[in-house]
Parts: sequence; structure tokens; C-alpha cells
Amino acid sequence: MAPERTIVVGGGLAGLSAGHTLLERGKSVLLLDKKPALGGNSVKASSGINGAETEAQRALEIDDTVQAFYTDTFASAGSDLARPALITALTSNSAAAIAWLTDTFGVDLSVVSRLGGHAAPRTHRDKSGAPGWAITSALMKKLTALAEAENPRVEIIKSARVVRLLEDGGAVVGVEYELLAGDIVSARGDVILATGGYAADSSPTGLLAQHRPELLALPTTNADHATGDGLLLATAVSAGTCDLDQVQVHPTGFVDPANPDAKTKFLAAEALRGAGGLLLDAHGKRFVKEVERRDVVTAAMQKAEGPVRLVLGARAAGEVKKHCDFYVSKGLMKRYADAAAFAEDVGIPLESILAAFAGYGAVGDPFSSNSSDSVNTPPAPYTATEPLHVAIITPVVHYTMGGLTVDASARVLSSKPTNTDTPLPIPGLYAAGEVIGGVHGRNRLAGSSLLEAVVFGRIAGGAGEV
Repeated sequence: MAPERTIVVGGGLAGLSAGHTLLERGKSVLLLDKKPALGGNSVKASSGINGAETEAQRALEIDDTVQAFYTDTFASAGSDLARPALITALTSNSAAAIAWLTDTFGVDLSVVSRLGGHAAPRTHRDKSGAPGWAITSALMKKLTALAEAENPRVEIIKSARVVRLLEDGGAVVGVEYELLAGDIVSARGDVILATGGYAADSSPTGLLAQHRPELLALPTTNADHATGDGLLLATAVSAGTCDLDQVQVHPTGFVDPANPDAKTKFLAAEALRGAGGLLLDAHGKRFVKEVERRDVVTAAMQKAEGPVRLVLGARAAGEVKKHCDFYVSKGLMKRYADAAAFAEDVGIPLESILAAFAGYGAVGDPFSSNSSDSVNTPPAPYTATEPLHVAIITPVVHYTMGGLTVDASARVLSSKPTNTDTPLPIPGLYAAGEVIGGVHGRNRLAGSSLLEAVVFGRIAGGAGEV
């Protein structure tokens, strides 16, 4: 008998994690992606993946616990929107998720940093400075190799847009998808939706327009595929949704001097601030703790007089050298020989910049932080004579916390009322990654998007088994 086949919709990290997990369990997989290449937004993630009580933390003698990670995530979500079961699933499986990536796919996640909203260093990345690509490409390459092997149990079809979920007796039993030539094809099996969020949906009738119209004017970091397809497919079969008005505006998107009005912007990784980068307003003054939660930093930036600049001194830039080299090569970041050269170029009084440098990490610093990419080191000192890396930044629509309602087993829940007021799962339908809602509440912590993709992808691929 042929192994049971599951249909995975979406080829980002959540879909890839689900696909590999299904194969590990002896299942057969059909993976569909509407774009001509796999990877989604996952390949662009630049800060890392969170994990508590990991081998890398132990090697670096970092004191952290799953409970502390849970507490930070709960606080970030807000007590009114935090969902303990989903947060528990995310945090308690974090170390296993990282071990799976390192042991099964050979991904280097040995660099650990502390980012905004975290009580301890727990955001893991590789030494290349491109953790999203390192993780996602490793899973892509292995799944592609398995699909090209003799008698494969996985089939990958790209440029295949799912247009409908098939139902039978209230259960989801397959999909219809449209190929590039316009042909409509049916496939049968359980379905895992891993289609991403809706942060690139700027259409006048789209989800952002319906729930957060004031954000339509902001640029986004999302690729054009992030238009909420999975939400529309699932709600058409009576799936429930939650928190659709909860959209994360990331504080630091690069303003490209060559195209300052571009709607899509490149993300300035939170790792830059975690390494000791400073935020300066138009007058060269700091105005917020740089590694505060994203929502807090964004709110402060929107009140500050711009342009707001991200400034990294020699030690901070050294911590994230490959990031900086890449951004400089793209024209998004500029190098200066020293503070005087920076001040002269941008028209800020040198004394203002030096005052900001002198106050960083000093006694009484109102924006003090002990965070750095180098574990257990104080903030990087800034001097008048060291070279600087500088970029103009702006808030960007980055991530949608809302999505499909799921339980801790990644089962999509129905919106239909029940006698007990407890929503029931829709048989045959699972979801993982940014398409699901409720995991992050009001605010997602840096490093938890890749984690959500892996953890819930693994849970969905294991039919609820962790």
C-alpha cells in the first residue's frame, strides 16, 4: 500500500519543516508553492531563531530557562491576548527545534545574542549573518534532493496556486490548484497551510485595508506573495480567525538613498541593535532603549524628529560584520572614518553626536542596556575617532500576528458555534507559520518567527505530535 499523502501549501520554512517531518514519519508529501521558487519570507530573516535551554547556550554558559522564555513571550503578547497553550507549545519545543536543525540539517546556530524583549541571550544564528537563508536553504536543498531521488515520497510543484480547499462531510480532503498555464488540478489528502501572512496585501479590499487601513501608507519588508491566501482559503471552509488587527510594524527598515520612496524596503536586522547599534534622531540624540520590544521602539521612532539614523561603532559593526558588509554593498549603509566625517556629511553638530556617544552605557543612561552580541559583555563604547557605519531607517510593516485560529496541535479550528462554546478542529486541516494567529498576541519577539515556523511546522507534520 502506498504511504498516506499530505498536501503542504507553501514552501517557506513552516512548509519545509512540515514536509520533512511528514517524511520522517513515513508519509508521502505533495508540496505546492504559488511562486517559481521556494523560501518565502523565511529566507530573508536576519536576526536568528530563539531557543531556551539549548546546547549552544550551555556551551556559552548562558543562564536561561523555558519558563523565562515563556514569561517574556507572554509579556510581549499582552495579558489580554496571550494564549498560554500556544506560547507553551512555542517555547517548550524551542530547544528541540534548534537541535533538529543542527543535527538533521547541519545548520550552524552557534552564535547567540540577546534581542529586544528577551531576559537572556537566546536568539541563535550562524556565523554568516544570514540565519534565515542558512536554515531555509538547508531544508530546501534536502527536500529537493529527496524529490529528485528514485521512487520519491515527496513531489514539489512550483508556480502552483491553490484556489480551493476540497471538503467532504465537514472535513478537508484535498485542494484544487492552478498551474501557470491555467490548468486546474485536484489533489487529495490532509492539508497543511503554510502560506504566510498578509503584510504585503495593500489592495483596497485586502486584509490590511479591512483591519489596519492606517498602515497602508507604510512601506513593507514582505515579498509580494504575502497576501493572506491561506486565510482566504480556510475561511471559505468556515475556519476561525483571530487578532487580524494585530500587525507588527518593525522599527528599522532601510531607506535606500537611491530610491527613498520604495514601497518594499530591506529590513535592518534587529541584530544590529543587539550588537550595540545606536538610534539617533535628526539632532544626533538618542531617544529610546535600542533593544526594547519592537512595538516600543517603533512608537518612539514615530514621535522622534527624523530622519532617524542607525549608527554602529567599530566594535558593534565587528559583531555583525557580514551584515554590515552586505548592507554597504547594497548602498543601504555608509561608512565614515570617524564622528567628525559623519557630522559634516549629515549636518548634525559634532558635539551632539559625541554627547550621545559619551552617554551610551554610562551611569544614569536613561536608555541603558546590557545587551550585546558578545555574551556577558557591556555595551560597546563609542569614541570620536573610530569608524562608523550609518543608515537612515524607518518603520515598516513587517509581520502579521493575526491569522487562523489553531490549537496547540496545529489543528485549524472552526468558526461554527458549538454547544460548549469551544471551537472544534476542522478534520484534515492544519496550519503553521505566519498564517496562524494567536501565538504572539500584540507583539512578536525578535527571533520567534523562524521558531514559530519550525515548531508548528513540525507539530503539523506530526499530526499534532511534538
